[in-house]
Amino acid sequence: MTITLPSFAKINWTLEVLGKRPDGYHELRTLLQTLSVGDELTFESIERGIELHSTHPELPLDESNLIHRAARALAEFTGCTKGVRVTINKQLPMAAGLGGGSSNAAVTLLALLKLWDLQIEPRDLFRLGAQLGADVPFFFIGGTCLGVGRGDEVYPTEEIEAEHLLLVNAGIAVPTREVYGNLPPELTKPGAVTNIPASLWAAYDAMSNRQAPSGTFSTVLHNDLEAPVLTRHPLLAEIKQRLLANGARGALMSGSGSTVFALFDSEAARSAAQQDLHAEGWWCAPARTLNRREYRRALQLT
Repeated sequence: MTITLPSFAKINWTLEVLGKRPDGYHELRTLLQTLSVGDELTFESIERGIELHSTHPELPLDESNLIHRAARALAEFTGCTKGVRVTINKQLPMAAGLGGGSSNAAVTLLALLKLWDLQIEPRDLFRLGAQLGADVPFFFIGGTCLGVGRGDEVYPTEEIEAEHLLLVNAGIAVPTREVYGNLPPELTKPGAVTNIPASLWAAYDAMSNRQAPSGTFSTVLHNDLEAPVLTRHPLLAEIKQRLLANGARGALMSGSGSTVFALFDSEAARSAAQQDLHAEGWWCAPARTLNRREYRRALQLT
């Protein structure tokens, strides 16, 4: 039996660091969004073991890969002794703030439940995902979601629709540990979270196609991780300014970097920006938002 599924990317419309948690992680509040671009994974039943194959020269294919870790975690949790061969068609840049590895892990768990004919409670699935990575539970839901805690406590919200997004990645590696290690002191102080929550309705009104005033959109997009990363990697700041100069209504670094995304008012404007930035040799990908219904249909969950 063989199953082939897409493994979609995500962006963060907003990301707030609310302080340091007692467990050493950071308390986050983030507005997550699945996109129409991603990798493709093919799962094939084998008698035993976990085999990973990919044409991407830099992708690790050992136990450090989240696909391998997800398959092993599910096998250990259920006692399943079956094996799987996974072929990875890697289209997303790695360590890019697009959730590629987390998406791969989530899709692996969903695919293996079918491939190995297993059934587990949803709470156990989410628990397994959270153990693999903070973004993994989000990819069981898709669409637009609010993530809190480490980002792994996920709540579906009103969908945000955007048709003309452009993703740009210059191939800069930005280790997540480095990003959090260089946050300003006011974002890492321990204690109770007292920040006033961002208004999801205000964010939706500003970002949606129904009401998108240019002056409002750029003020809604916010990422507390962006400033320290752009300071250490000026090229990312240049990419952001190039996107805005090309007519983007707003631009922001996604997650902990290093991909910058931008939203345009038309296909023509996006295409012109893509041509300009792609000429620099940077990875550029046009995309649109993917709502929960589309996401679940693509992953054969409905």
